[in-house]
Formats: sequence, C-alpha cells, structure tokens
Amino acid sequence: FSLYAAFGLRFTDRTTLCPPGTFRNITHGTVCSLCPANTHSLAASDAIYDCICNVGFEGVDGLACGACSLGTYKGVNGSGTCASCDAGTYLNLAAGSSCLSCPANTDSEAGSDEITDCVCNI
Repeated sequence: FSLYAAFGLRFTDRTTLCPPGTFRNITHGTVCSLCPANTHSLAASDAIYDCICNVGFEGVDGLACGACSLGTYKGVNGSGTCASCDAGTYLNLAAGSSCLSCPANTDSEAGSDEITDCVCNI
C-alpha cells in the first residue's frame, strides 16, 4: 500500500501506530487517515482533532487551515487566528510565522504588507 494513498494508510492490525501527519479514527480500526490541509499531528494520533494548524496558518484544529494573508502572521502551531504585523514591521509573504522589521530610520503602520510601506521618519 502507498504511504500517501488518497484515503489514508491501511495496516494489518490495530496495534500499529499511525505515523506523523496522520490519525486513526478509533471507529475505523486499521485505517490511518491523512490530516487535513496545512495541519500536522504527532505519531500515534487517534483523533482528527490531533491534527493542528501549522505555523503561518489559521483555523480550528481538526479542519483544513488557511494561510495567513500578507501583513499578518501566526508564530505558533494550533488553532487560532493570524495577527496583524505591528507598527514598524511588514510581511510580504502569505503563511508567515513572523514579520520583518522596517529598515533603520523608517516606520510603517500596523498590518503593512510591503517594504515600501516603511517610510522615512520625519
């Protein structure tokens, strides 16, 4: 059987642990299912809610998570929402885990999404 089969992994007995990135629904016995998009789980997970949102992605554990938009970030795994970049920072990539500081002697508004948002201090 293929490790990344579309409907999960099939093992021959209930004692085999599911690998990271999968979970075994107790009611399905020998099937390890892949975690939803942009989530991960530890080995031996036994419920879909063990699949938690990756860094840079927001949503509820156990469901597919969406990428943080430009100007926002999420620096921890798990459920939750993305936060706006603080003033003086920006983020020009989706699914960011932290914001970038504006160059010296420049500043930006909160939620900035381009380095050009960093303007010279007056």
